[in-house]
Amino acid sequence: MKRALSYSLLGLLAFLSSLLLLAPATLLTEALSARLPGFSAQQVEGRAIAGSAQGVRWRGARINRLEWRWQQWALLTGELRFRLDADDSDLKLATYAAISLDRRLRLRDLSGHLPLAKLSALAGQPKLPLQGGVEISLRDLSLNAAGLPVAAQGVVYLRDVRATLGQALSLGDFTVQLTSAQPEGVQGTIKDNDGPLALDGVLHLALDGRYRFNGQAAVRDAGNQPLRQAMSLLGPPDSDGRWALSFSGVLAR
Repeated sequence: MKRALSYSLLGLLAFLSSLLLLAPATLLTEALSARLPGFSAQQVEGRAIAGSAQGVRWRGARINRLEWRWQQWALLTGELRFRLDADDSDLKLATYAAISLDRRLRLRDLSGHLPLAKLSALAGQPKLPLQGGVEISLRDLSLNAAGLPVAAQGVVYLRDVRATLGQALSLGDFTVQLTSAQPEGVQGTIKDNDGPLALDGVLHLALDGRYRFNGQAAVRDAGNQPLRQAMSLLGPPDSDGRWALSFSGVLAR
């Protein structure tokens, strides 16, 4: 009886594997469209296990080409894992994406670069009055079934950040060190890299998408009047010339 059950399970696994090997690439893009509202692709080629999509759009952001390849050995760990590569004129990202049995999406070795505005769009956040570039180097990023971060480990670099408040104001470069909070959630420690705006603070992101940032900022060069005037919109600084910062909100789903 046990031997017959084992053979039956092996036969079912072989049948399902053959279906996956022969399935067209549209099977994967249609699954993404169902999971990610607003996701679309103009041209899809290849198979579900190895293919590409061009003219990809999601949350108002466009990616010229998305390629994927199935990592079959990940099935031994109970995950459906793909190697993903996204490429555009101003964007390049690579990662191993795995979906576990509890529907969590885990991104391993996520690296690449993209504009700050495109990152905000992909994260579903309103357009910010900021410009600049983002370099990503994350060993791990886990998202729950709602697409919200529940764990992270790595570094995000913000390059040549500029505020667009009437005129372009250079703020400098910043480093965001991401770690997993306890029991679950994400914490980001933000620090400037000796640019025009001195900034340090901590970002807390809860499992339900609520976030809170607390920190302080100062204008590094007292003679930088345009930046001091922009910061004065937050009110007067303290006796040390620093502004206390406190923001909170909820990430879009």
